[in-house]
Amino acid sequence: MSNLLGGRAGLSADMAFRFEKAFGLSADTLMRMQAAHDLAQVRAREGTIAVERVAA
Repeated sequence: MSNLLGGRAGLSADMAFRFEKAFGLSADTLMRMQAAHDLAQVRAREGTIAVERVAA
């Protein structure tokens, strides 16, 4: 939990479930928040990601 609160680790499904049981927070909501955060981090560095488009 220290790594999570310190920003050194992301929230795992296991940890989200434990928070749900301990504090009554919805694990689903916590996981959606983590996914939104992860996506925002990737979008912030999208210029550094080189991928060729695949033709259908």
